Parts: sequence; structure tokens; C-alpha cells
Amino acid sequence: MMTFKRIVAAAALGTATMAPGVASADLSGNAGVMSQYLFRGLEQGPAAAAYGGLDYSHDSGFYAGTWAATIGFASASGTSSEVDLYAGFSGGDAVTYDVGLIYYYYSEEDEPGDADPTNNTIEVYGSLGFGMFSLSAYYAPDTYFAATNPDGSDAEGAYGIYGSMSAPLTDILAFDAAIGLNGGEGNEAFAGPDEDQYIEYNVGVSAGLDNGFGFGFGFVGTDIEDDDPKLVVDASYSFDL
Repeated sequence: MMTFKRIVAAAALGTATMAPGVASADLSGNAGVMSQYLFRGLEQGPAAAAYGGLDYSHDSGFYAGTWAATIGFASASGTSSEVDLYAGFSGGDAVTYDVGLIYYYYSEEDEPGDADPTNNTIEVYGSLGFGMFSLSAYYAPDTYFAATNPDGSDAEGAYGIYGSMSAPLTDILAFDAAIGLNGGEGNEAFAGPDEDQYIEYNVGVSAGLDNGFGFGFGFVGTDIEDDDPKLVVDASYSFDL
């Protein structure tokens, strides 16, 4: 199963890749804190963020779960949390695979009624893993995190392609790196003036202990003008239920 805590670590360090993993129980949980929540290289708030989630897996390869984090970005004013719901299938041996659907939900903004455009976003995703390397992609067919076109209309459609690696350094320590291209109307809104896509990259080190604790730090950057690389530190705890 693809445990969502793996996505959490990827998001915190900016990779936003879907990494297959194997769960040791049908139901598991995770919780943690990160110095700053970055998603695809973009700030989700100006300060540290707390997060947590629950995952269910089945021997067939089916998994489902939910994850939540504190946020504080401009278009989500009036709400302080992000809640994600997801489900999919994963498996494989020498070559692993993972496909699924994820819904990013944000509570109502300041005004009554639904925000327009809404931050709520749905995506399909998939990945292939080859040992320490993985290739992943996502596609959002509709509105994308309240992004708008220059004419003020809702930006519809966004995609991304990422390549990543995680090379073991010791029994508990790994070197992680990733690079990705984010495009489509939705990502044009974040790419900067006269740009229709942007590149995100990151490099860092992560550690996973047998008692469930995990740690990581990395440098995350994009090629967006005036966007300086950021150091992100993450600490987490995962457990079986």
C-alpha cells in the first residue's frame, strides 16, 4: 500500500511524489510537525505546520485514508486546515506501481457559501518504482487550488511529472532527491509573469527508526522568479492500530 505518511514526507520536502510502501497492519496512523509546509515547492503557510492521518490497507492492494495539516496561505483565508481524502491500488515487486485518486478539501472561507474559485481540488495520480528510483505524475482535470487565468476565469487543468530517488546511506538514513515539472492552466497561475510552467527541485536526508519515529531535512526550490530555496525540517511518528 502507499501509506500517506510517505506523501507527507515528500510534500514537506517538496517532492510531492506518490511513493509505494508496505504497511505492517490493516490500519495505521501518523502524526508530525514540519518547519514549513511546502507543496510542490509552494508555501502553504508562513510558519510551522502540524499534521496527522489514518491509513487502511487490504491484501488486494487497495488502500484508503485521510490526512490533515494546518495551513495559512492567502487564497485560503478564513480556514486554518487542509483535509485530504484518498484511495487507490498499489503493488508490484521488482517494479512497483501505485494509482489513485485524492481530494484536497478546505473549509469555508470568510464569506458564507462556497468560495469562487474554490481551493477544493481533485486529482488522479500514479507512479512506478524501480529500486531506489521512481517516476510519478498527477493530473487535476478541473479547478486547481483557486487558481485563476489572467482574464479572471477559473484555471482548469493542471499536471505534473516527477522523478525522484532515495538512496540508503545506512540502515536508517537515506539520501533523497527529486525534480519535477508542473504545468497546465492551474500551475500557470503560480509560475510567475509570462510563464506557463515551473520546475521544482529538492535534495535532503531522511531517517526512519524501528520505533516509528522519522526525521528529515532538505532544501526545496523552484525556478520561479524571486523564489529562494528553503530549508525544511520534519519530525514524525507512525504507529499501527
